[in-house]
Amino acid sequence: MKTITTKRQVSTIGLDVDDHEFRAVQLIRRNSEISAHAWAIFPRLNLDDGASEAASFLPDPHELNWAISILQRRGFQGHEISCVPRTRDCTQHVIELPPADSGAPLDQLAKVEVARARKSDPNEFEIGHWPIPQRGRSNESMAVACSKQVIDSIIEHYESGDLETVGIDLPEIAIMRGALLTSEIKIPPTEAHIDAVLHIGWNSALAIVTLGQRIVYVRRITTGANGVWKSACEKYGLSHRGAQAVLDDHVSTEHSDEVERLRTACWTSTAKSLSAELDVALAYVSHSFRMSPLGKIILCGYGSQNETIRSHLDQVLGIPIVQSLPNVMQYIESGTPSPAQSAKLTLACGLAARFDT
Repeated sequence: MKTITTKRQVSTIGLDVDDHEFRAVQLIRRNSEISAHAWAIFPRLNLDDGASEAASFLPDPHELNWAISILQRRGFQGHEISCVPRTRDCTQHVIELPPADSGAPLDQLAKVEVARARKSDPNEFEIGHWPIPQRGRSNESMAVACSKQVIDSIIEHYESGDLETVGIDLPEIAIMRGALLTSEIKIPPTEAHIDAVLHIGWNSALAIVTLGQRIVYVRRITTGANGVWKSACEKYGLSHRGAQAVLDDHVSTEHSDEVERLRTACWTSTAKSLSAELDVALAYVSHSFRMSPLGKIILCGYGSQNETIRSHLDQVLGIPIVQSLPNVMQYIESGTPSPAQSAKLTLACGLAARFDT
């Protein structure tokens, strides 16, 4: 009888932290099948300072130790993590590079071009770059850079809490990786549709526009979910529990009509800003690739189920909207997350899916 060997690999912990909460995912890969091992969403210890922007992006050792204890109780294994820098710590560049088959040292040339744009030494930052589908005779590539000082700071902070950072990813790459794990989102590599992923973070949002599976444009938007939180706490005087009910669609309450009215009021300004910014991003890419039809908008992060967000996107853009619900998050021992929670775990899921060792 032939023995069938199953190769099992547990991923690093995909850790997504903002000024409001921790989000973490750990995956298991058995041969070619990927499923979730553990997930967690819990608020920052310094949540009281969130409305005044006094919260720190990187947790201090005390908060890290507290967070690690929660992750261990939720079934996470090991102390290796993959994470991302803040989007404001990254710069985006469109550069001219020779074709990939030219034999030219593309990594070196990309660094030189980005260093010229950043007006800095090529050794002061790390970059990721990839070619953009050709328009005319140009051979353009997109590059995203982050300073080594920021990267070293992230590593040192997590080391202070006995966490080993084995992967630091670009936010847009991790978000796309997580979104493509969604069962309802089918984006074949050769499809010529223009799709957009709108990831709503706490302090900012990312509009990621793709042609097929290739990222061709990223727009960093200064609007985030913290504006909704501030409106709920400062303008309407809600407690943190009440503000959380306004922020999250899955929170149940006896006063649902009142919460829905406040939710609409608090999200309207954010929805208008995000819709306008995404409209600019899609208009730019549509003009650049005129023969490619518009496809769909994929929502993830905060507010992905929010009807005010969806209504404004539909009014401004009129494109089908789908939600990022990574299918690897279904039916796991620690409890299946709600749709709103799954959408917020997209980035953490994409980080875990790197399977760094």
